[in-house]
Amino acid sequence: MEKRSFFESFKIALIGLRFVMQTQRNMRIHIIIGVLVILLGLLFKLSSLEMAILTLTIMLVIVSEVINTAIELSLDFINGKGHHPSVKLIKDIAAGGVLLASINAVIVGSIIFLRHL
Repeated sequence: MEKRSFFESFKIALIGLRFVMQTQRNMRIHIIIGVLVILLGLLFKLSSLEMAILTLTIMLVIVSEVINTAIELSLDFINGKGHHPSVKLIKDIAAGGVLLASINAVIVGSIIFLRHL
């Protein structure tokens, strides 16, 4: 395996993120909602701690979606055009992880914003 410079590794990671943004509708939805939540946080003048918690929560959802996409693509590659019940189950489990992260984000956001309403 060839050694890559820091900048080459960074570029490769950005290519991967761009791919996820371009191909995954749910990722675009997560990004839009995340930006809106950050803007609302600024509008409500949330504390630095509250903004940090919101940012971490948003990133948890986004990272979960990236991992879910990587799992799905890997399984599609390995499984080819076949349909295996275990592949479906693994994909469903990965999607469930994104769902849990999203539910967590709604709960955290509600706790933080309801105090300011």
